[in-house]
Amino acid sequence: MKRILILDDDQRMLDALRRTLHRQTEDWAVTFLRRPEAALKALQNTPYDAVVTDIRMPGIDGLELLDRIRQCEQTRNIPVVVLTGVNDRDLKAKALERGAADLLNKPVEASQLIARLRNVLETKTYQDNLRATNSLLNEKVQQQSTDLAQTRMSIICRLGMAAEFRDEDTGNHVIRVGCYSRAIATELGMPRPFLEMLLLAAPLHDIGKIGIPDSVLLKPGPLDDDEWIVMKRHCEIGECILRDQSKVVVPLIDWYSTKQSTLKNVLDNRDPVLDMAATIALTHHEKWGGGGYPRGLAGEAIPLESRIVAAADMFDALTSNRPYRPARPEEEALSIMENTVGSHLDPKVYDAFIRALPEIRAIRDRFSDDVALFPTVEGASR
Repeated sequence: MKRILILDDDQRMLDALRRTLHRQTEDWAVTFLRRPEAALKALQNTPYDAVVTDIRMPGIDGLELLDRIRQCEQTRNIPVVVLTGVNDRDLKAKALERGAADLLNKPVEASQLIARLRNVLETKTYQDNLRATNSLLNEKVQQQSTDLAQTRMSIICRLGMAAEFRDEDTGNHVIRVGCYSRAIATELGMPRPFLEMLLLAAPLHDIGKIGIPDSVLLKPGPLDDDEWIVMKRHCEIGECILRDQSKVVVPLIDWYSTKQSTLKNVLDNRDPVLDMAATIALTHHEKWGGGGYPRGLAGEAIPLESRIVAAADMFDALTSNRPYRPARPEEEALSIMENTVGSHLDPKVYDAFIRALPEIRAIRDRFSDDVALFPTVEGASR
């Protein structure tokens, strides 16, 4: 049943309108009021489907009532039919400007009032259904976006873990580096989009190790000069994996795009997360004072994201167990890091790292190597 509120300060007009609508009571629940204040209160308490109001009233007139209805989130979509005198041309124009759904001249003809109300009620029903459909679609899109973001994070973390399985006992290292990096960047005052991209990109810093031979990657002792040359290639291999177009994916997308036009420009639209991850993979072993690899960059020529990951990676490497040594105590790890400030680590990044230490400790506890975030594969690591 549709609810209609009718407002007029003239009791005789209300009685006439009540008689006019008495045969519609099976379909419409009609409320008759004389005071605008009472009408506004009723609109807040009851979900009305239409309002009919006189325009000339003492105190709050029909125009002000229209304004208040349109300004309130709860009532702004209620159609309002305005009753005016035949000669109220200026008032009619103002009523339409304020969002009146329809205008009727006094005295009101019964058939005309009923027809106009049916029209605005049908329009409101259509608009309500459209809004409900749009709201449902928005919820689905938001849920799909959330699911996609979660899938994306899972894929990225598992891709990072693929490199760790060849070099470490656990994939939790890449999770910690991502979280540490975000905590450091937060202390540096970086904007939210940068923080979220860094969280996803940092775990891929060593993805290039996939391309390093086992004889070098898994060697238990120190590497000789030739082996170090091979090991250093993991930076450029990582960038290639993350930035270059895949020889497998390109023809696949070319074929599929003939059937799905939405994928035609996939390869032309670079993913900013993968771009950042590629930059980190290439430059996270550069040193603030120079002498790093593979490009020998120094200072601010090294991308900020790489300077951040360098600090996060160093701390986690020092405080984690390795096949060739146990984890160092935090105090010792911090002392080692402090001694590299200005040569290896960016001083500002190190200061931000120190400020972020309470959060970093909490992250380390939450994602310790004892926590099984990913399924282990027997024999996958040395």
